[in-house]
Amino acid sequence: MTLALVGVRKFWTRSATIVSLVVAVLLVSLLIVLEGVGYRQAIAQGGVDPSSIEWVLTFPGAFDAVIALTFSFIGIISLIYIATAAGTEWSWGTLKVAVARGQSRWKYTVSTYASMAVIMVLGLVITFIAGVIAVFLGASIAGLQVGNPFDAALLGRISLELIRCAVALISLGSVGYAVTMVAKSQMAGIGTVIGYFLASLIGPAFLPDFVKEIFKYLPFSISSDAIGMQGPPVHGVSSSASLVDPNTALLITVAWLVGLLAVAAVSVERTEIAG
Repeated sequence: MTLALVGVRKFWTRSATIVSLVVAVLLVSLLIVLEGVGYRQAIAQGGVDPSSIEWVLTFPGAFDAVIALTFSFIGIISLIYIATAAGTEWSWGTLKVAVARGQSRWKYTVSTYASMAVIMVLGLVITFIAGVIAVFLGASIAGLQVGNPFDAALLGRISLELIRCAVALISLGSVGYAVTMVAKSQMAGIGTVIGYFLASLIGPAFLPDFVKEIFKYLPFSISSDAIGMQGPPVHGVSSSASLVDPNTALLITVAWLVGLLAVAAVSVERTEIAG
């Protein structure tokens, strides 16, 4: 616990942390506000179904839209941030110093990621709050009634989704962490993350069905399904955004997290870092 708290202070003061958070907040907020601008244009032009935009700018749908955007942007930004931060453990010799002072390798490895996980969750909460504020601004621009975001039942469901989102985000971030700790290279971690992200988006469109089934259970896809969000309405009927049952997806997501942290810890235990 002490190592994790020290790590939080260490990572939170870095400029990369603040820049990453600001970028995520600006991207999510800007996209939501632009939805309000787009709604006005859609109404003016006519012949356009504005229901998907209304879903983004009115509660309760707005909560799911903000969570989806927040998870997407915080997810990819966190992966790159974590790969970069984990790489400094090798390039700056921080891990070597910790081992020389008698720290357990596997405890230090897990505690370092726990510190990063706290940073990610804080970023998730801050970006989500900024997104909700942007919904009010976007709805005002669109001329829509934003609805009631303070319904007790609604807040209970959204709180649960945010908790699941935090777990999914922590699990997803462990991909970049494990790759970087095994390869001992920032560039290897960042390159793998970007390549994997592109493959997850593009690959299923060109692959056989049985391979698409495998893709559903890889970290990018399964972590998103674990949140259990409601998707935009289809022909006026609400739909699920998950391909896999959310509870099953959450269990698989946790399994990925445990497995990837174990890989990182074992790699550090077996690597020669003295000298």
